[in-house]
Amino acid sequence: MSSVSDDGPGTTLSRDEVHSLLASRWRRYLLYCLFLYTAPVSLATVADTVTEFEHGVPAPTVPDERLSVYMRLYHTHVPKLDAADVVDYDQSEDSLTHATAFSELVPFLREDAHDDLAEDVSWPIER
Repeated sequence: MSSVSDDGPGTTLSRDEVHSLLASRWRRYLLYCLFLYTAPVSLATVADTVTEFEHGVPAPTVPDERLSVYMRLYHTHVPKLDAADVVDYDQSEDSLTHATAFSELVPFLREDAHDDLAEDVSWPIER
């Protein structure tokens, strides 16, 4: 699904693909989780973290929202990132790891982290 980029040698994602992949706040949150946790990380853990970030409360206190987040990640966001070779999703383990093109998004994620992440959240991504 990735194409040769017009942004220079050594890249696999085009500028349009980068913008499309990072257009969703939930996809950015998912990718931030790959900085926060040691890979592989379970999709359930990612869903909990995204739920907590999105709603500002522990995931167990909002089970319906947590299930909705999990389902949207599973059906929409993970497949898009997996197809672009940004993450590898292991369905049998329900887990995510970095894939080849992940590193191409890191500079953009660092820029977006300041706007996306609360100042009081300790994230291991440079802000």
